[in-house]
Amino acid sequence: MEESEDLIYYIVISSSAVVLLLVVIIGDIFLLYRKRKKIAEQEREIHIRKVDELIRRREVENVNALLQGQNSERRRISQDLHDRLGGILFAAKLYNSNIERKINEIKKVQQEEFEKLSYLIDEAVDEVRRISHDLYHSSLAKFGYTVALKQLISAVEASNPVKISFSVKGALDDTGESIQQELYALTQEMLSNTLKHADASKVEISIDVHDAIDFRFQDNGKGFETQKKYSGIGLFNMRQRAEKLNGKLILESSPEKGTIYSLSIAGV
Repeated sequence: MEESEDLIYYIVISSSAVVLLLVVIIGDIFLLYRKRKKIAEQEREIHIRKVDELIRRREVENVNALLQGQNSERRRISQDLHDRLGGILFAAKLYNSNIERKINEIKKVQQEEFEKLSYLIDEAVDEVRRISHDLYHSSLAKFGYTVALKQLISAVEASNPVKISFSVKGALDDTGESIQQELYALTQEMLSNTLKHADASKVEISIDVHDAIDFRFQDNGKGFETQKKYSGIGLFNMRQRAEKLNGKLILESSPEKGTIYSLSIAGV
């Protein structure tokens, strides 16, 4: 009986020891499994980080390669611009400078020619005045207005590209000497203005003497706006002379329509 109880007790103790050992072994196995799992996770994370690092490194290399490529392209374009387009632009600049220099030379020559032309025109006007002054002291004093004006017309036509027609009705030369002198000076002033400003090719002068003197001077020049030039010094002198003759000077002109001077002197 006692042997049976000892056997049972031994079996129980042995079984408990086995169970405890199994528990310890299973616990160790579980701990080992968790440790290996943790190590595996760490290795996976390390692997992922390495992969990410590799990807980032590759991306950086790609970006660097791209930047290097762009820099190389920029250098190539810059070199092409400098070597090819730069040379063309430099040649164009030299060509432009040469053209500008020639244009300035032409302008200078034209300016000199224009100044010479202006000088000749002024000389011609002064010469007309000198001639008319000389004629006044000779022909006008000796032969009267008609002869003196015809001589003046001949002198003007000889030195200017203008055709002047002159007609008289009535005995103009029988009028007073002062009237003829002022009328001659007035006619001279009109001719001077026409030669200097009108660029006319034809002038018509007509005088009709009856109870009054009707004087008319007309050119086919470029004309002008009377509102703008009516107060000019030349016209002012004409009006002063007309007042000395107790007459009234009327001016008619417009651009490209020529100019007409009309004067009526009463009581002659």
